[in-house]
Amino acid sequence: MPPTLAIARALVGRGHSVRVLAPSSLRADVEAANCDFVPYARAPVHRERRASAVLGRARAALVPPELIRAAPATLFAEDLLDEIEREPADVLVIDFMLAGSVAAAEAAGLPTAALMHTVYCLPAPKRPAFGPGLVSASGPGGRVRDRSLTLVARRAQGPGVRDLNAARRRLGLAPVASAANQLERVDRLLVMTSESFDPPVSSLARNVRYVGAQFDDHVDAADVDVAAFRAEAAPLVVMTLSMRFALPKVAQRTLDAVGALPVHGLITLGYSASAKGLRLPPNVSATRFVPHRAVLPSASLVITHGGLGTVMAAIAHGVPLLCIPLKNDQFENAARVEALGAGIRMGKHARPRALAGTIKEMLSEPCFRTAAQRLAAKLAGERRGLAIEELEDLIARSSSRVGPSSGAVLTTSGARPS
Repeated sequence: MPPTLAIARALVGRGHSVRVLAPSSLRADVEAANCDFVPYARAPVHRERRASAVLGRARAALVPPELIRAAPATLFAEDLLDEIEREPADVLVIDFMLAGSVAAAEAAGLPTAALMHTVYCLPAPKRPAFGPGLVSASGPGGRVRDRSLTLVARRAQGPGVRDLNAARRRLGLAPVASAANQLERVDRLLVMTSESFDPPVSSLARNVRYVGAQFDDHVDAADVDVAAFRAEAAPLVVMTLSMRFALPKVAQRTLDAVGALPVHGLITLGYSASAKGLRLPPNVSATRFVPHRAVLPSASLVITHGGLGTVMAAIAHGVPLLCIPLKNDQFENAARVEALGAGIRMGKHARPRALAGTIKEMLSEPCFRTAAQRLAAKLAGERRGLAIEELEDLIARSSSRVGPSSGAVLTTSGARPS
């Protein structure tokens, strides 16, 4: 949600009206961004299904489940079509994982941009199957590995693709082979990260644009005194192991590792959990939320499950990362951090002693911070506002616009940021 709301806020600031179709839990966040809020009426956004229940435990890490299951696509499509019939719009801006909403946009014939809030994750030649965070492999063995994983991914997508094509038939659209195939038809697919972090594939589709990381600076105040950290002599280690994703055992092992070192630790828990059940070492503080910009300038290391927002924020501040990926795109983000030399990836079963050893190494070896600062300089040199430029280009070309812009409708599947 933070990168989506950053774009929405920027559009409003430039004089466009923006409506956000989203779960009811996001009303306060959307209205704080000066956008109109419309709740889903049919879409089952309050029921979160585990990836393992849909794909099986062995396959859960291979495919972003939200991309394929479209859960169910018809209901998301009907909600979007009802909203633009109630009040027309010039441009639709859609969470790329909402396959049903993307289909509805195609049926409506309105200019559409899909927001890809991950690294580029669609199938591409000479790139390993998205999900496990694999490095490219050449030779017969590498080709067999990639073909096998691609086959597993396609089979896992079966239920979601059937649901999507059922929605497309109801909308009078031809079936597609995959949700990725459908995304090739939108006017713009905006990848919300940097080419410096996620080098693009050699054959990107014509509609793909890298628009850089989107940071929303208009966020809640921290519920800890971050000024105190700047006065600490010990290195500050920030742990963003949101309890929405992190298993309690992973968080506890991380806390035990930090507690054994001469550092000051800060763990953020998110809005959906508390410190109850966690043993906090004396040198660690816990908080629900702290803005990146408030704490990262003082941080020496970030330990995270690898969500793209935290990863890009840490890199933008030149802070190295210890990534412990758990699900979805986190494995891919961690692999890129490691490949760029800006951090290390460890498994979720790593013991406190191994974690402590890695933390100690990363704090003592300057190469990790040097690599992170090198990336930060590249990000700082990139042109800002590319996402807004692309969307305003669609608005200008909209055939539905008569007089002042009637604005954009953003659709999202997100819950309150954790």
